[in-house]
Amino acid sequence: MKNNETKKTFNPDTDPLISVKDLKKSFKDLHALNGVSLDIYKGDVVFIVGPSGSGKSTFLRCLNRLEEPTSGEVYFEGVEITGRNVDINRHRQKMGMVFQQFNLFPHMTVMKNMTQAPRKLQHKSKEEAEAEARVLLDRVGLLDRADAYPNQLSGGQKQRIAIVRALCMKPDVMLFDEPTSALDPEMVGEVLQVMRGLAEEKMTMVVVTHEMAFAREVASKIVFMAEGQILETGTPEEFFNHPKTERLKSFLDRIL
Repeated sequence: MKNNETKKTFNPDTDPLISVKDLKKSFKDLHALNGVSLDIYKGDVVFIVGPSGSGKSTFLRCLNRLEEPTSGEVYFEGVEITGRNVDINRHRQKMGMVFQQFNLFPHMTVMKNMTQAPRKLQHKSKEEAEAEARVLLDRVGLLDRADAYPNQLSGGQKQRIAIVRALCMKPDVMLFDEPTSALDPEMVGEVLQVMRGLAEEKMTMVVVTHEMAFAREVASKIVFMAEGQILETGTPEEFFNHPKTERLKSFLDRIL
């Protein structure tokens, strides 16, 4: 463990789990993020919505430095993980990530996909890792698929496996990057049901999505982004029924 990380005192009951300060990200001449600041607390279910190209996925990927911010700060559990001396892989172990395209290892069974990281990174025994994986597989109705390979699964099954694979690490926050966008419509519901269960259990979640009805039902906070900035933040009731900015009003008029 690095002993020269930039830290603040951190109380999980009162301080933000994730605190983002003036985050900017540029790709040559494209300014994907233009000074984004946001606090996310333990138990928050934050949905990030907005038009395509607004910087939503870039912002999410900056939270665990899959994208390196151009400037700004991200604090996670009191540690500035954008600092130069950070062991980012250690912090990523506590930040589960679910992608659009599942990212399962095709040459590994479902069980191997789920147990590889806990065994390698947390040094769990094969028996302990597999026992915990079986509990999670049973929870999402896929215990009978433990010995299957990803190419034997439907898209909805793959994404449910991707979610519980992240949960095997017992993360403190789950990050979802448009987790249903690659699915056929009839498979979306089974993935949203798993996410709904996590929200009910007060798992801290940050979700980039176009699923507006789901956001209205599950979110504790909705963040509206456009042109690389956060233009509005509020509860689902505030967001959908009392939008403050003309940009959000026009966005809702087009999608609802």
